[in-house]
Amino acid sequence: MPKVAILGAKGFLGSPIVAAFENSDWEVFSFSRSKSRNPLHQEFSANLFDEGSLKQALFLSRPNVVLSTAWDTEHGKFWTNGSNVSYRDSTLRFAELSFQLDVETFIGLGSRCEYGTTPGFCNAQVSPLIGNDIYSKSKIETGLALKEIGGRFGSQTHWARIFQAFGPNEKKQRLVPGLIAKLQNNEKFSIRTPNYIMDWIHTEDIASAIVYAIENRLDHFVDVGTGVGTSVKEFSTLICEELDLDDSLLDFTDQVPNHEMTAVVDSASQLL
Repeated sequence: MPKVAILGAKGFLGSPIVAAFENSDWEVFSFSRSKSRNPLHQEFSANLFDEGSLKQALFLSRPNVVLSTAWDTEHGKFWTNGSNVSYRDSTLRFAELSFQLDVETFIGLGSRCEYGTTPGFCNAQVSPLIGNDIYSKSKIETGLALKEIGGRFGSQTHWARIFQAFGPNEKKQRLVPGLIAKLQNNEKFSIRTPNYIMDWIHTEDIASAIVYAIENRLDHFVDVGTGVGTSVKEFSTLICEELDLDDSLLDFTDQVPNHEMTAVVDSASQLL
């Protein structure tokens, strides 16, 4: 049975990724800052910024594959936080440590933001990378350097660029949980960028794509999306229909001027 270690296993993306690997008959090791009391999970205390804890967890678990989900996600602030550089450097060091301990594959999570503000349809093989802030620049640099490290060790790497994720355990400040909470209380919910066209993908589908990319040894750079563009307005209305919420409470009066944007995976890309 192949073994995978997942750093950030309890997070927004980490939790469904753990479940997807377990459902695909992998032996899963959860790396996180604190252990839970769930006896069904094999857990190790590990911190991305504590090299000693990473070495110990890798030595004890001896995984074939390592996946790191750890990154700064502080709502509204991660775009400009200097911590992005620390996450970049520590992720790359984690990859080196993994390969030094005979890990076969390392996968990190990138972002559709690496393609710029309004890239249109994105193709991992040919679309230009545009870093507009320290977050996207750090993600771009990590993905490129990870490929170089894998080549140096003769090991497999993947950099999965995640498009517009949504699903359980989202931070309450994000669109979906914020919308649901307001409308369930019969309060208006303001949407300032209704014309953004995004590639919305559920976290369970993201998790399945990650497993597929590893098991099928896809290219280093992979786009993780649906290939379907849906505006924020359309998506919000669909949520109301699915949950029987009053869509008349959606407020589009305070729109950001000239906010049209499109960021969707091109069907010609390695679409997952």
